[in-house]
Amino acid sequence: MKLFVFLMGLCWAGALQAQVAGVSVTGDLVAGGHVSVAWTGPDGQNDWVGFAEPGAAGSSWVSGAWAYTNAGNPLTLTLPLSAGAYELRYVSGGNEVLAAQAVTLAAPQGAGGVAPGEAALQPVGALLGGAVLSVGWNGPNGQGDWIGLAPVGGAASSWVGSSYAYTSAANPVQIGLPIDGGSYELRYVTGGGQILLSIPLTVAPGTLPSVVLPAMTAPEGAALSVALGPDAPRAQGDYLYIARPGAGPGDYSGGYVVVPAEGSAQINAPATAGEWELRYVVTRGTEYIAVGSAPLTVTGPDYKSPRNRP
Repeated sequence: MKLFVFLMGLCWAGALQAQVAGVSVTGDLVAGGHVSVAWTGPDGQNDWVGFAEPGAAGSSWVSGAWAYTNAGNPLTLTLPLSAGAYELRYVSGGNEVLAAQAVTLAAPQGAGGVAPGEAALQPVGALLGGAVLSVGWNGPNGQGDWIGLAPVGGAASSWVGSSYAYTSAANPVQIGLPIDGGSYELRYVTGGGQILLSIPLTVAPGTLPSVVLPAMTAPEGAALSVALGPDAPRAQGDYLYIARPGAGPGDYSGGYVVVPAEGSAQINAPATAGEWELRYVVTRGTEYIAVGSAPLTVTGPDYKSPRNRP
């Protein structure tokens, strides 16, 4: 009986030890800023450290102002965008609060009239479809914050194609403009889905070249020299793809090469016999667009092109 009680006591003490947790914050407590948070705790599955409204349920947090403990120790956290009182918490299993520290965030006081918790956008470049817009920015740079184009009046969760970039990528960020042009909003959006700033933009439609490529026939794996005429732009970001006929615009399953500044493009025929397609592809923003194509028949010992069959 004594041994049983002793073992139970050890298990109870071990359970208590496993649940000990604490948080310690280093840095200026200014809304929208960043702080370093050291923590102690069980580091279990779905354990997280972050900010919540005082007295809120254990499953509640401030969007963008938290991180899972398995991300590191200490953690770098983005502070909530609004000044005021919060709790910095260690939460176990997603909803059990093991530690909570009261904190008060001051309102930001930024230089040049732009506060760290606010946002500013400075687009530079031609507003032409297919061009790349360089956008300097100021803002909280929180987890999941992004800058990009959205439909006019669209929800905070909406954006246009691939015309966006996360603030963590760079400053300025590079935004590819839609080739068809149109009216949009350039936005700074937080990871929590809050639009901090929106600027109207009108993008003029871009133009695309039209490139003629020669139809070709070659054995499997043969070296090809693809002649390019004066209609080939040979611009940076131009490629020669070998794709399957009817495949999507991103297909280069037969290979690809960068278009040279002069002369013919050199590329090997696919190792698989069959019907293929040569494509001249240009880069417009973050899109790759085929502006010319021609059939490529790759022959093999047991393959005969449908065009040559009786």
